[in-house]
Amino acid sequence: MSEPKKIVLSGEQIVENEILDVSTTLSNSRYFLLTGTVYNTEKEPLKNVAIVVYEMVDSIIQNKKELVGITFSIEDGTYGIPLLIGKSYILVAYF
Repeated sequence: MSEPKKIVLSGEQIVENEILDVSTTLSNSRYFLLTGTVYNTEKEPLKNVAIVVYEMVDSIIQNKKELVGITFSIEDGTYGIPLLIGKSYILVAYF
C-alpha cells in the first residue's frame, strides 16, 4: 500500500477564504477518509468540536445540501469521516 497523500491547510488560509478548492487524485476506491484538525485562534487543538458534513446536491435549487453525518474532534483536535469520491461537501464546525 502506498503512503497516504496529505494536504495541509493553515488556519490562516481557512479564515481568509470562504471557499477553499483543494483537488487531489485518490486511489481507485469508492470512499476516502477525510481527516483534519480543529484549532482555536491561538492555534491550540480543540477537542469535542462537532463537525457536520453536508453533501452539495446538483439540483435546480442552488446551494441545496443534504446531511451526510456528524463527527467529533478528539483530544488532539483531529477528526475523520469516510466520504464518497466524486461528491462535493461542506463542513461546518460547532464548538
